Amino acid sequence: MLAKEDYGDIDFLACGPRHSPFSTDIDNFDWTGTVDAIKSVFNTEHGHRGFLNVDCMYFAVRAPGDENDFWIQIDVKICFRRELFEWQTFETSYASNSKMIGSMVKPLGFTIDPQGMHIRVPEIEQTNGPGSMVWISKDPMDVLRVVGLDRRILDAGFETKDEVYEYLASSWLFNPAHFGARLAQSEYYERLEDRSPHWTYFIKEWVPGHYPMYMFKKQKLRVWYKHTREVLREKVFTMFPHVATAYYTKRAAHMKELQEKRLQVLITAAIPQEWKDLEFNPMIIIKHEQTLPNTPELRPTNMGELTPPLTPTEERFSREMLIPSFQTPNTTAVEVLGRSKEPWDVPLHLEPLPRKPKYACNPQPPAANFPLDKRLLCLARWTLFDPANGKPYLLTEPREKDFKMQWMDFVYAGATDEDLTSWAEEMWQHVWVRQSHVNYVGMWKKRFEKEDRKAAK
Repeated sequence: MLAKEDYGDIDFLACGPRHSPFSTDIDNFDWTGTVDAIKSVFNTEHGHRGFLNVDCMYFAVRAPGDENDFWIQIDVKICFRRELFEWQTFETSYASNSKMIGSMVKPLGFTIDPQGMHIRVPEIEQTNGPGSMVWISKDPMDVLRVVGLDRRILDAGFETKDEVYEYLASSWLFNPAHFGARLAQSEYYERLEDRSPHWTYFIKEWVPGHYPMYMFKKQKLRVWYKHTREVLREKVFTMFPHVATAYYTKRAAHMKELQEKRLQVLITAAIPQEWKDLEFNPMIIIKHEQTLPNTPELRPTNMGELTPPLTPTEERFSREMLIPSFQTPNTTAVEVLGRSKEPWDVPLHLEPLPRKPKYACNPQPPAANFPLDKRLLCLARWTLFDPANGKPYLLTEPREKDFKMQWMDFVYAGATDEDLTSWAEEMWQHVWVRQSHVNYVGMWKKRFEKEDRKAAK
């Protein structure tokens, strides 16, 4: 900052250390080697990596000449990505001017950090600040255009620190009442002493001195925040249309997630806890393993011999069509045609077993302590919806165990909350019976495999 009352220190911002080209982030950076190299260049024994600011190194170098026995503090800050060098130069100039700009835009839904400028989605920021941010730009000129400032701060176009303060206060987003409200917060006031002295002076002395009537009532300030946030957001969306797309996409995903959680709670509560005897059992169809057809080995034909036809003869075709492609279920075709059209009247497809189990499947109600989220997952694995109207219906076999249902997709297709809660209430026991059959087959399949391995030894 200009017009310092003391000599301060000398700051360097460095990027791409020549002796360590593979140091790309704060974790794999060669801090020890870099500190030693800089100490050697400065001909000093005093230097170390920062403890609080871990991306900086600090050195003490004796001043040249014999007339004054004093030391010069030299700070070296590392920029790990070349594309951020210009941005971080902007951040650290004029006693971290970006912090002053950042303080102005923060209550308006924007954040300035080492990666650039971001806009925050208000519906997300209260519960997930970092997750609410949408990146805008790392170009300093973009930020200055947003806040309504010229490029003098980039060109070192000031002679006094008052000129810097007046420049910042000329932004259309500057509101002295904002800083007055911050000073009224005891926690913020106490932390001011740990900040840059030029920032502290700006907040505690320069603003009150230039704007004596700068204190607003809280209600009036909140109205200003709300209105200005909306105007600033629209300005940014006009300047950066792709940011608007990313913003509304993130917001929509968050709102869908909230509605999804609401539906999960609603549907889970609708799953009945009591168990009643069912008068209906699902029609079971045993699936057959798919086998590739045996292709006869081709042999060269002799001169004059006719090539066999690729299409099977009528006699062979008729014989093959008599072989069934699936095992006929216990239920006859007449019974299938006469079954009701209830939503649970859907065939159940099961994997085949190598032999008949010792006892039949007898579905029992789930344990009383069976977790609610597991009940909801079980229901979801057996449920699909009609994309034309969102109405749910049963599957013939369950989805994978790691399947993640999006109940909101039902709603987008036209289903109502009542449709989904009624489905859970009416279909839960039917779903559990079907799952019991699947579990039964899986249990016996493993048991038979174990018996076969034991018999083969």
